[in-house]
Amino acid sequence: MQRILYWTVGLLAFGLIFGAAGQGVAQGNLRIGGSDSNFGHATLQGGFPQDPHQVHVVSGGSLDASHMGLSGGCGGFVTRKPDFILHYNNAANFVRFFVRASGDTTLVINDAGGHWRCNDDSSGLNPMVDIQNPPSGQYDIWVGSYEAGANISGNLFITELQSQHP
Repeated sequence: MQRILYWTVGLLAFGLIFGAAGQGVAQGNLRIGGSDSNFGHATLQGGFPQDPHQVHVVSGGSLDASHMGLSGGCGGFVTRKPDFILHYNNAANFVRFFVRASGDTTLVINDAGGHWRCNDDSSGLNPMVDIQNPPSGQYDIWVGSYEAGANISGNLFITELQSQHP
């Protein structure tokens, strides 16, 4: 009987560890470090030629980022999995993320160093996040809606050019 209990506990632990490997981990109900996103993923090298990199997204979700304890300034309604995943290698000394949309959107980013970076209304109703000396690695990016139930079509931009703005 005790052997069966140990086997069952071991099997459950194995499933939790290896079953979650491709899914990432949850932090504040958000999935980070996984490979599944709503609008795709890209791998960019520092100095990427097609700057800015542009991705069509639709904001919104049922989770309120302002109640997840991520960091000051994190807000908006988002989905559990990121909207976009960026693998950023040989990072430049500056990277900017911004959204151009027809409504009030937010940005919630978990950077490659595990830090939460967020913004709302940097330029009008469009958010923007600047990172000086960004770490190389995976960036999980959510485009949120300021209002619950809003789904706003727009574009996420990733740039190393400080002249690019929302």
